[in-house]
Amino acid sequence: MNNMHKKIYYINGKFESSLNAQIRFGDSAFLYGDGLFETIRFQNKKLFSINKHIERLRNGLSTMELKYDKTNQEIIELLEKTIQLNSINDGLLRLMITRGTIEGPIWEYEGKPNTYISISQLIQKPNNPVKIIFVNEKDYPIIRFNPAIKSMNYIGNMKAKKDAMKQGAFEPVFYNHNNIVTECAIRNIFFIKSNELFTPSLDLGVLPGVMRDTILEIAKKQKLKIHETHISMNEINNFDEAFISSSGIGILECYWLNWQSNYIMTKKLKKILAEKLTN
Repeated sequence: MNNMHKKIYYINGKFESSLNAQIRFGDSAFLYGDGLFETIRFQNKKLFSINKHIERLRNGLSTMELKYDKTNQEIIELLEKTIQLNSINDGLLRLMITRGTIEGPIWEYEGKPNTYISISQLIQKPNNPVKIIFVNEKDYPIIRFNPAIKSMNYIGNMKAKKDAMKQGAFEPVFYNHNNIVTECAIRNIFFIKSNELFTPSLDLGVLPGVMRDTILEIAKKQKLKIHETHISMNEINNFDEAFISSSGIGILECYWLNWQSNYIMTKKLKKILAEKLTN
């Protein structure tokens, strides 16, 4: 039987088979992209860094002035029940909260938000370093209402991702009008030089990834000097190592045209993260 038949989703108040799960046409996210989401990793059926996800979610709800009556504990219980109802030990949950099912002008709507939770297995990530390409973000406008929240509008990101794959790359990395590296389409990026870790700072409009925070914590404990800073495209070839990160892939070594690495420190961080994920 296909794994899809075995999945149970949470659809706005009840658990349903993924085959029967439906979203109403009038849902604000479907109509206008008006909603938030969090992609949450679980390992051995245990949620990873859930408090950080909840904190970012709450910030997003506040920014969007979206009144949500579920407590943090109620959200966690729904996530945990979704895991328990499915036969997936290591995977990802996607928690989606939308403004609601709209009738009439959306700016007049003050009804109840909708909540959806889907589940999937972790995608097998590549065993070897992956190729990235650097792209000018002006070619892929990232229409993000606020960089600190994960809204349901990723058009520019997805177009860049598709174009990168057509060019044989795993992930695009954006740089801005000042030639400063910002972030990947759906991930964060890090560079290493000697015993120092560099990553684009949040003031550039970078999404504050939960895995990003975890990696910074690990690096700090390993006594790496951390720089959350502006990294020029003119500097990238001077780094010793580079990797990308997300909740789904953890840490993944990367390279670009005419640049290579032995990834010594990256592999060390990757091993520590793997241990943290399974504990």
